[in-house]
Amino acid sequence: MSTPTVSVIIPVFNTADYLAQAIESVLNQTLQNLEIIAVDDGSTDGSPEVLKSFGDKIRIITQPNSGQGAARNRAFAQAKGEFVYFMDSDDIILPQTLETCVEICRKDNLDFVFFDGASFGEDLDLNANPWFDYHRSAAYTQVQHGNGIMADMLERGIYRCSVCLCLFRSDFLRTHDIRFPEGILHEDEAFAAKAFIRASRTRGIPEEFFLRRIRKKSVMTTNFSESNVKGYLETLRLVTPLGRDMCERIAIDALTRTITTSLCYNSRKLPLRIRLHIAREIYTKYPYAFNWGQVAKLILGKPF
Repeated sequence: MSTPTVSVIIPVFNTADYLAQAIESVLNQTLQNLEIIAVDDGSTDGSPEVLKSFGDKIRIITQPNSGQGAARNRAFAQAKGEFVYFMDSDDIILPQTLETCVEICRKDNLDFVFFDGASFGEDLDLNANPWFDYHRSAAYTQVQHGNGIMADMLERGIYRCSVCLCLFRSDFLRTHDIRFPEGILHEDEAFAAKAFIRASRTRGIPEEFFLRRIRKKSVMTTNFSESNVKGYLETLRLVTPLGRDMCERIAIDALTRTITTSLCYNSRKLPLRIRLHIAREIYTKYPYAFNWGQVAKLILGKPF
């Protein structure tokens, strides 16, 4: 068999109701030279049966429940494609997505390319939930270093860390040892930050290729908890050392301020001991991102 152009990696955990539609959206791509690697991450519903129904159209890896980061890393270690796309098991990509991304990556010799997305699903309200908006107001169609694009997006408030919005060159990820943190939530944050910082050539495609399903009881719609706090604090620990020069430092400092703002905002209803811990962590480890107003509201549990 020839080398696949794209390896599509899909972690699966209890998404039997949506899984077939996600896989079919990959099988229906206009680019046909693909390998699909699905990782059953200890599902307890009908997901394994759905995967098996696709026969030899997909490769299945089975593991005890270890989280999305571990599932993606394990599949990537076995991926053979020139490019890799990380997709969630309840979402959809439009038919021309991978072909368009590959063409642009090859034409412009990119480390990775990114694009926009749109949300759909149950009780979707972008006004109440702006973090479900995957559209950027700037196109970024010129090839640039990733740290400059990242810094500009953060300044405009349109940075999107979801890896489902990117197609990566596999050798780029391996050369720079870009992998997902394991055992935490928000694993995309650290992965995307390192990709943007290390990419010497990247650009955007102003098209909504990705469709994010918003549903109840998903990681995205579950109430903010101590596990989210752990994920954000670990992300801060991982991204802080990435800034090696002034341009990289500007992007990483902006990302740190964005993460600490989100952390304070979302933690207001958590127990006081956790809120105090967050305030202490920010003050001692990331003083340049410490905002007295935000932290005061965090500790007092007041709205921003």
